[in-house]
Amino acid sequence: MKTKLIFCLALVLAGVLFINPTAVGGPPPQKTPDLPGVSKGKIETYWLAPYVQVSGGIGRETVTWFDEHGEIKRQVAAIGVQPGFVTLVGNHLRGINEDWQIALPPQERSHILDSITSTSDSRVLVCRYRIKPDNIAMDIYVHGKLATTVGPISQHQGSDAGLNEDGSTALSGVSNVWVTDANGAIRFHADCDQAFYSPIVAPDAAGVLLRHNTGGIDENTFVWFTGEGEKRSVDIGPNPNWLGWVPKTCQSLFSTSVGFEYRHRLIDWDTGKSLWDIRCPGNGPALAVGLTPKLIIFAVAELYQPGPWRGAAWPLANNGKEWIRTFHAVSVQDGSLVARWQAETPQRLCGEDRDHFLWLGNTFFYVTTAEFVELNLEDIISKKHGWH
Repeated sequence: MKTKLIFCLALVLAGVLFINPTAVGGPPPQKTPDLPGVSKGKIETYWLAPYVQVSGGIGRETVTWFDEHGEIKRQVAAIGVQPGFVTLVGNHLRGINEDWQIALPPQERSHILDSITSTSDSRVLVCRYRIKPDNIAMDIYVHGKLATTVGPISQHQGSDAGLNEDGSTALSGVSNVWVTDANGAIRFHADCDQAFYSPIVAPDAAGVLLRHNTGGIDENTFVWFTGEGEKRSVDIGPNPNWLGWVPKTCQSLFSTSVGFEYRHRLIDWDTGKSLWDIRCPGNGPALAVGLTPKLIIFAVAELYQPGPWRGAAWPLANNGKEWIRTFHAVSVQDGSLVARWQAETPQRLCGEDRDHFLWLGNTFFYVTTAEFVELNLEDIISKKHGWH
């Protein structure tokens, strides 16, 4: 009985210690070793996407695709795993949610591969190259096929590529930014009179947000460019963090923070106006945020106070409280709470740093390490099946 008690306590503590470091109310507890000695091997298994499982350790992972009946469709050994693709031995990439494989070209003519990113649905993949001595370019793949190459353009220290979840891209250089649509076609390029970095491209390549590469008083300023050039700039602070776009709009969500107090702000870049500014819903850190045309859903790690059935022998962290996932859906229109969902019993969180929302076509998922669910947005609006 004592051994079982210690094992259960370890699971509870693991759920507390894996909490995202943006916890409200103070810094998160530090993770401590689960076993004495130097770790020589550890196996981890988790859902990467619906019907796609990753397992393994010691530098190699096995990615397995299942059908809806649990039968294995295919399996590969990977040396790297990203949300939309995996890296295989031999400089090959394979799609997660689309069945394609890309053999990257050899790095010749002084082309150095800087970064690879893709949409979560695996539709579009972008490879950014640094071309000596001071140029950059990017290759855009659509459905696993090379669609276009943007550049080369002159680079500076903050030059970067941006990718929207619909496949629109942006590449910023010394004095201009190039923007492509979801199929890799050039939509526009805009001249910049100073150095910018971190392009955030809007849906359907309608525009792009850039930040000044100067620091100081401009650190919190985001500048909106379209095919007509610079349109406006907005100071978003303190400590702004871009979270995503409302689908098919030029409205983007940001978080701001003072200490461990977080707020969320929706900006309409067509007008430059703040549509609303709300405190982070719930009592805890946001594990993930999902954006839909009508709703923005916050998955929050909330504190749960157990009843007396726990007994005095459970000296849990956080003054005897446990963490559980709670979902808060707010209106895109005004930020008001539409509905809330919480399990009847606490769920001890483990590996919640992998929690994420995912659009695959017209289907909206929430994925955790242990489970994935399909979310029905009509249930939320009409407050059915546990939403209230």
